Amino acid sequence: MNKTLEGKVAVVTGSSRGIGKALAHGLALKGARVVINGRNEARLLETRQALREKGFDAVAVAGDVSVFEDCRKLVDETLKAYGRLDILINNAGLSLEGEVEHADPDAARRIIEVNILGCVYPTQAAIPHLKKTGGSVLFISSLAGIYGLPNFSMYSASKMALTALAQSLKIELGGTGVHVGIAYVGFTENEPGKMVYNTDGSLVALPKRENVKVEPVGKAARRIIRMAEKRIYRSTFSSLGLLLSAINRISPSLVGMILSMSYKKRQ
Repeated sequence: MNKTLEGKVAVVTGSSRGIGKALAHGLALKGARVVINGRNEARLLETRQALREKGFDAVAVAGDVSVFEDCRKLVDETLKAYGRLDILINNAGLSLEGEVEHADPDAARRIIEVNILGCVYPTQAAIPHLKKTGGSVLFISSLAGIYGLPNFSMYSASKMALTALAQSLKIELGGTGVHVGIAYVGFTENEPGKMVYNTDGSLVALPKRENVKVEPVGKAARRIIRMAEKRIYRSTFSSLGLLLSAINRISPSLVGMILSMSYKKRQ
């Protein structure tokens, strides 16, 4: 493995499992020192142990990215452990499956808090230190950030917000040496136990997607890491995402029509 990130320090939010966990492993393989984060401390420590058993340098900082003080602590603990910060990957996120009309208000609020403020707060805490290293801040969006997906309206709204955040931040940080990137990830494999909010506000197991091609989590992680290495601003991963993005630029109404027909067939 070419250790292109040797000596760099990377923070990955929501990294106790899934893409975040794969990102932590992939960054460590590239030579980075990794700080992992999540709300479930027990699961987070298990992930840290797994990384250390492979000889990787990793620190775990438990916390909720929708709480600014937890994000300040995440950055402070990173600096305490390693003295610098080079890469922040805003990966933590939640999903709510269901129509707007029936969505539990508290669950809807939670999606906005975690998926938007949970990217804003770590970024705010990290920017002064990323300016010192000429580092990178990346946002993990999805197909839902290209065009709103029916039955995932709150999730779509939060992921679309990341596009505006990345666009604004790219301009604000112009000339500082800080790289800003946003990844539009397609359908990706999930670990067992992945939960989403139901319309009644309860957490339920993520439904299996029939006839949907999913990208291996490791492949998605490698593509995100490449964005940091090559300082790429925008990347759309799946062929479906590329097609959706291309059609949306030409005729957003056509995308809406296609999604509407698909949604009605599932009802």
